[in-house]
Amino acid sequence: MKLSYRGANYEYDIPTVDMKEGEVAGKYRGQNWNYRYPRHIPVPQHPHDLQYPSVHYSKDRQSPKIDRDVIGTVDSARVTVISSAKVQEVATVHRLNICNILDRRKQVARAKGDVKLMCLLEIESKQMAC
Repeated sequence: MKLSYRGANYEYDIPTVDMKEGEVAGKYRGQNWNYRYPRHIPVPQHPHDLQYPSVHYSKDRQSPKIDRDVIGTVDSARVTVISSAKVQEVATVHRLNICNILDRRKQVARAKGDVKLMCLLEIESKQMAC
């Protein structure tokens, strides 16, 4: 490819890298897409049996069944187990916070005399069942 920079002409050949397909990484618009690796770099192999403190798991096996009363999240650094009662409590607090913010927005709209915004906030309030 011929290029020019500040009057200096030069030839640039883009190096070609021989790539190979890796494992399936996901789907995009219904089509699988794979990781691609340069041929000279080995494809990383995942260990078959993994262990986090005392819990054994594997990428190849199906995930273990989780009790309906417990929701667990796996992070690269820690495993968190939250009871369904705690999840319900957090959801309630979240809903109350949203309703409080909505009430403040309605007060500001009322103070400004913005009737259109008041109507929209009333509709939102009914949807949230505040």
